[in-house]
Amino acid sequence: MDVTAEQPLAGGSAIVDGTEAGASRLGTEYLAEIGRVTRGLIKPRTRTDGVDLVLGGRLILFAFGPPEARVGGDRTECRFEIRGGILVGREGGSLVITQHSGSASELIVEVDEYVPRLDPTLSRRGVRGFLYSQLQERAHGAISRRFVERMAVPR
Repeated sequence: MDVTAEQPLAGGSAIVDGTEAGASRLGTEYLAEIGRVTRGLIKPRTRTDGVDLVLGGRLILFAFGPPEARVGGDRTECRFEIRGGILVGREGGSLVITQHSGSASELIVEVDEYVPRLDPTLSRRGVRGFLYSQLQERAHGAISRRFVERMAVPR
């Protein structure tokens, strides 16, 4: 499954510095946005070897590896490897938050090569497909859109 949210940046200005610290900030801000949108129901919990997204303080929805900050050219990126959790069908894929700077600056949130436990390809008309499309996919889209819109507002 690949899911993407994109937002052009006002005036072509970068949101974060094109440094590893700036890339890390993209990841931190995105995870914090999840807590804000869910009113604290889902929170990021940092571990020594990564970050978990936890529902109600107990249930690990996603287990990510540590944030990988990458900077090159006009690209500043924070990548989290997907390692597990109850919403994960199998380990693999990643959550990627990218800022492209330059004349056509934009902020992008992507989920690449993710296999959901509620994989709709297994049962498009069944309960799994319905739950994925109506809950999980919509939630990711809404959170990502709010994140890119909030970050794109000049401060």
